This record gives sequence, C-alpha cells and structure tokens, in this order.
Amino acid sequence: MEKIGLPKELAIKMVKGSGKRVIALFADPNCHYCQQFEQNLEDVNDITVYVFPYNILSVDSVYLSHAIWCSADPAQAWERWMLRRERPGKVPAGCLFPNEKILELGAELQVRATPTIYFADGSRVEGSISARRVEEKLASIQSG
Repeated sequence: MEKIGLPKELAIKMVKGSGKRVIALFADPNCHYCQQFEQNLEDVNDITVYVFPYNILSVDSVYLSHAIWCSADPAQAWERWMLRRERPGKVPAGCLFPNEKILELGAELQVRATPTIYFADGSRVEGSISARRVEEKLASIQSG
C-alpha cells in the first residue's frame, strides 16, 4: 500500500495464510457486490486485505462499520457480517470510528463505487472480480 499511500490506521487488517500479497478494499458493509467479492476472496490464499469501510449506501452502513471497528476482533466481525450476515454487537461507549476520515480519503481517491480494489502496484479495479482475476493480478505484480 506504500505505492498509493493509503493510511493503514484507517483500515481493518485481515490476514489469510502468509499474508505476503496485499490489496486494499473500499467496501460498504451493505453492498451486495462487496459481499460477493468477499466470498470470492475465500478462494485466495496468502493475502492481506486492508478494508476501508466506505459507508456510502445507508445510515445502517455507518452503524455496522462502527460496531465492527469497535469489536474485540474487527477482522473477524467484518468477515462474519460480510460472509454470514452476523450482526456485530453494540458499539462500546467511547469507541470512536474514523468514518469522516475514510470518506475524505475515498473522495481524494475518487472512489465512486464499492467495492473498489487497490493492488500493491497502485492499480485499481471497481466492482467485484473473481478469485481467478485477483490471483492473475497478484501474480502479474509478483512477476513484474
């Protein structure tokens, strides 16, 4: 993420396997295509995903992201919601979620749709893509 300068402190970090391959994902928790992409990622190994909860669809999206961010294990809470629709618990008192900063970042990057996927080489894809396409892109970055 260094090539595109995304602030990792505004993301939920999810690691699968070695985590040696990296992507960033702008996703709304109520976005069907984002949920579809999360399903596709189930078939991708050795990846780190930095999820930027980009709440553009509804007030419920903000609530969900806030509750996920403030949960004991945000990566697990995000995955449970996106893959199984298991709602997170209530937001603990005093827990802050950087929603405005994430929205500002998305506006700077001209993120207009979710999901928007950034790869380590700085390229980006809008919309859900298959696990095969993710693997092909990650392989091209590694060999390039």
